[in-house]
Amino acid sequence: MRILFAGDEHPYSAFALKELIRLAMNTWADITILGVQAASASPGPVAPALNLALNRYRETFLNSWEGEDSPYALTNWQFEWYPVKEGLWEERLVCKSGRKDFRVHLRIGNPEAAILREAREEGCDLIVLGCASGGDCLWTGAPAVPQRVASDADCSVLLVKEEQPISRILACLDQTYISQESLEILNQMITIHKAQLEVIGVIPQGGVKKEVYTRLIEVGDYYHDRGIDISTRIAEVADLEASITTDGKQDLLALWMGKKSILSRFFPREWVGRLVARSQSSVLVMR
Repeated sequence: MRILFAGDEHPYSAFALKELIRLAMNTWADITILGVQAASASPGPVAPALNLALNRYRETFLNSWEGEDSPYALTNWQFEWYPVKEGLWEERLVCKSGRKDFRVHLRIGNPEAAILREAREEGCDLIVLGCASGGDCLWTGAPAVPQRVASDADCSVLLVKEEQPISRILACLDQTYISQESLEILNQMITIHKAQLEVIGVIPQGGVKKEVYTRLIEVGDYYHDRGIDISTRIAEVADLEASITTDGKQDLLALWMGKKSILSRFFPREWVGRLVARSQSSVLVMR
């Protein structure tokens, strides 16, 4: 599993890093920390504020484990060739993490496009990024980045609201195929936060699909087998948006948005971004 953490220099990114660390401690995933800056932001390779933030995120992450218990400890020293200028290469001694991969990357350009490209090229399974608390879910200086990443990413996305604990997870499903990866990601979030799980079966307006009940039973069995209590209920698509945007702030809203999902068919991808913006809670979009 590879997780991409996309952050800037503002407090919501620092809080989202805490969620990344919790996930890393439970999954031992390969980790990439990504910073993005505009092409004109700094005459050097990285703007001072972003450089300071990335350094702080790296040190906070690596220092979260004690001694040699960290799978990300920088213990693997080796020589590698680096291009200095055209026709000239220099051999340098570099230190890499040992058992699991840990990287810090910088991209120049549009933040949304840079995050999505990084996720595709690195083959990421999950993108984690923070956003300002409240109903807007914004990034400073690039307001719509969280919504657009959640809408357009090919992998799962976890949007972490600033300084907001999670005590309950509301997971919305329909009759679409549910991947094992999405079940495991949700399982990690339940375990990390010791949260209650409520699964909402989504049906078209005026009709009951037996496949939804089948999925509810399958998901219920999966979590019961792992000792996790789960409650279920049914909701029509038309009532879903109003229902989940009024739930408590200490919830995590989880959406299964597969290619054959009712949600994907009834609502364009822009709807996911709008829902993310309106939701008072953190949001996990599972693909």
